[in-house]
Amino acid sequence: MKLTMTRSTVLIRIALLLLATGPAVAQEDMQATASTGLHGSVGLSAGVRPEYDGAKDSRTVLMPTINLFYGDSLFFTRMTAGANLLRYKTEQGLTITAGPLLGLRRGRDQDDHEVLRGLGDIDPALDAGAFVRLRKQGWQASAEVRQNVTNTDQGATVNLSVGHGMPVGPKLRLRTTFDTAWASSGYMKTFYGIDAVQSAQSGAAQYDVGAGFKHVGASLTADYPINREWTGVATVRYKRLLGGAADSPIVSSLGDRDQVSTSIAIQYRF
Repeated sequence: MKLTMTRSTVLIRIALLLLATGPAVAQEDMQATASTGLHGSVGLSAGVRPEYDGAKDSRTVLMPTINLFYGDSLFFTRMTAGANLLRYKTEQGLTITAGPLLGLRRGRDQDDHEVLRGLGDIDPALDAGAFVRLRKQGWQASAEVRQNVTNTDQGATVNLSVGHGMPVGPKLRLRTTFDTAWASSGYMKTFYGIDAVQSAQSGAAQYDVGAGFKHVGASLTADYPINREWTGVATVRYKRLLGGAADSPIVSSLGDRDQVSTSIAIQYRF
């Protein structure tokens, strides 16, 4: 389906270009460096990622990275802005934070890959939702609920993750993260479904899909401070599409359910 390019869509595309996708320093690590005022990092990332979600071909991307924090309350990182409105620490040292969030959702252009031609463009969009995070001694678990608010037919997602970070040398720090995501039928139909018109235009088989878990993933991030201001960050991520997402023709027949992406970045902290 071809969506109309509105002014809001243009602004979201610009924001995605300026604020997206390279490796970001873990939120709790950045907030630990300064508890008051504006702080964060800016940098440049180079990486390799699939042409689209479910593609078997990859492309190289070069993008800026921006991660901003104001005290320990407001944050903007990985295309998501939020506020820690609830903060509680138990006697056992478990820190719980929760609050609202806004996030940018990437779209998809049918010109990105020959497999997508005839399926129409999916405009980038804005999500609204809420999060809760648990942290203790290098461990972090989080849950996020997001509902699209600019293209409501794109539906909702629930993202769950757990990770652990630890130093492995005088400077080098490693973080492993495992995650999964559930998506509503609106989301699944938008990104993985193929209706009768799209099937006729693209030649791909018609495919209807409902709500369900769409992937499981794991990532490894290495963070190496070069000096007080500059840090190198490298990330490798593996994701396996599940259920209705994996069975879509653009994945099962024309793509790959196993998705790998890598990136390396240089960041300036302030």
